[in-house]
Amino acid sequence: MRRIYQNAESVLVWLGLEYNRSGTAIQLAGDLNKLSHKEIVALIRDPARTEHLEALVVLFRRQYWWRIWVIQEVSCAKKAMVYCGPDAIPWVELDNLSDILRQHDSLLRDLFYEHPSYIRTLTHGGPRGLQLSRYSPNVDAPPLLELLLCHKSKKSTDPKDKVYALVGISSSRYTFGNIDYSHSLKDIFTHTAKHIITSSNRLDVICVKQHVTGRGNLPSWAPDWTRPPPNYGSLSVGLHHHEPPFNADGNTTAQYEFSHHGDALKATGFKIDTIKQVAMPFKQKGAPKNVGPALLVFHDWWNLFASSFSNANSLTCQAAFGRTISCGNWMFEGLEHLYEEKLNAIFKYGSLASSVTSLLDDNAEPVEEMIEKEQVSAIIDASVTMNRRRFFVTQSGAVGLAPWNALEGDTVCVLLGCRYPVILREVDGHYVLVGEAYVDGFMNGEALVGTGKETHVPDIFEIH
Repeated sequence: MRRIYQNAESVLVWLGLEYNRSGTAIQLAGDLNKLSHKEIVALIRDPARTEHLEALVVLFRRQYWWRIWVIQEVSCAKKAMVYCGPDAIPWVELDNLSDILRQHDSLLRDLFYEHPSYIRTLTHGGPRGLQLSRYSPNVDAPPLLELLLCHKSKKSTDPKDKVYALVGISSSRYTFGNIDYSHSLKDIFTHTAKHIITSSNRLDVICVKQHVTGRGNLPSWAPDWTRPPPNYGSLSVGLHHHEPPFNADGNTTAQYEFSHHGDALKATGFKIDTIKQVAMPFKQKGAPKNVGPALLVFHDWWNLFASSFSNANSLTCQAAFGRTISCGNWMFEGLEHLYEEKLNAIFKYGSLASSVTSLLDDNAEPVEEMIEKEQVSAIIDASVTMNRRRFFVTQSGAVGLAPWNALEGDTVCVLLGCRYPVILREVDGHYVLVGEAYVDGFMNGEALVGTGKETHVPDIFEIH
């Protein structure tokens, strides 16, 4: 199929019939490709144009963009034209919108501060969501893991195609092995994880978690690439999204072996600590602008933090808490007061709300608009990384965010060849992988050199 689209003179993309102001969206796309920087700024700030941008969001969320097999169609095409009802636009113009709008990210954040997903859709959705790899945009055949990460939210009728549809356009096309639909889902996903580990000598793939438990009795270190059901709720934002990439392992090569039966992974790494206390888990329900549940959990996390450290109100401690709840996205090195401002914005909004569990009331008495924007934006921003995680404190006083099902007594460790710390749980003499974790102060190789007088000793962890 890849060769068919490579040899085609042009590929025609049909998004469907005209509805939900799709004509307005395509007209806006054409306009944005022709306007100057100054004119684009004026357009985004024009209240009359907000509904046009919202129409573009709807267009970029059509079902076409979510189909796993169309990635080959457009990635291999020499030229493509997009049709929607009676309207048409060159693929390159529609794709170029992501770059144009990303240059005005701050304006979009101000406009859609209650709807951060709109911004993600405008800057990374639609045609840009079919880009082979956002990590290696100029590579013709990126690594298979990059493709799986970029397209893990895509849909397929047969869940086996979540892997098989990508192998042929990856660097693994000649080394992956036979594409055999008679194999079970467990065998395919386990083989995929093994192939990625052995071909890269890295363990980053084991950190991908779309489900609490994989279907088909998968080993805990083998990701389940099936798309969660619609009622699953918002997914967690993986640490692989962080820029620049984390480097908890110090860019080492993985030291590992697989058991003869194939379900156990023995990996060398360093035990950082044991979880001493965990706070409430947070699962986003409904739209992110419904900040009540996030505020409730935020206060619970802060109370655990404050009770664990006598100097919790110091700028240094507030910086650690801010970095942790944002999984390192709030990085204001040398400007610690900015962490205080972010946290205060959340606390102040909490004090203004009539009930911490209530939703935003569109009919409430208005507060100062800019202050409210800052406060709501801060808690929504934090809730994105808080989602499906829980705050923890270790026995030696390290803090971090772990998967929502992490428990007291779980082990925090850094494995060689893995960019992210992981949470392991000892069961019957071996470990199961709970998931990746943000551990403040251990995201860039610190576990390998030790901290102060403490030196971490390598160990072998057998993970089932």
